[in-house]
Amino acid sequence: MALNVALLAHAPPNTPPVIGTPVIQPSSPTYTAPATVYVNVTDQHSNVQNVTIIYTTDNWKMVNTTLLASYNATTTTATAQIPALASGGHVAFYVVAFNGNGIKSVNNNSGSYFGYDVAAPPSLITTTNGWIVTGIILGSLGAFAVAALHFLRKPATRSHSTN
Repeated sequence: MALNVALLAHAPPNTPPVIGTPVIQPSSPTYTAPATVYVNVTDQHSNVQNVTIIYTTDNWKMVNTTLLASYNATTTTATAQIPALASGGHVAFYVVAFNGNGIKSVNNNSGSYFGYDVAAPPSLITTTNGWIVTGIILGSLGAFAVAALHFLRKPATRSHSTN
């Protein structure tokens, strides 16, 4: 009987891998740098065969990308890099793992997914508008200077001939 209790304390051989909560570095990714995802994945009865990170930048509407994570069996850590989001926005992702028995496990944060926000880059329109305003001011000053010189200049005296 004690043998049965001991067996019940361990997960049966047909259980899926256990996927931890992912961590991203940097914790607040920017539009210029990728985000690295680290996640702990273990399996008591079989080796972890592969781990993938599936992510989207359009809220799962049209595009999602699957990244094969590298897996370190010694540290039980899977690592994948999500590319920089150049225009800013929201990245949502989840983790899938398979063990050596082909059993699949998914951690999608109970359907809420994991995610992070990327701030948009500084707007080119704002920079362009600044140059336009500067050009208008300088152009106006130049036009004013030309007009002032024209009106302040003494008219040339002409001599009239009388016959």
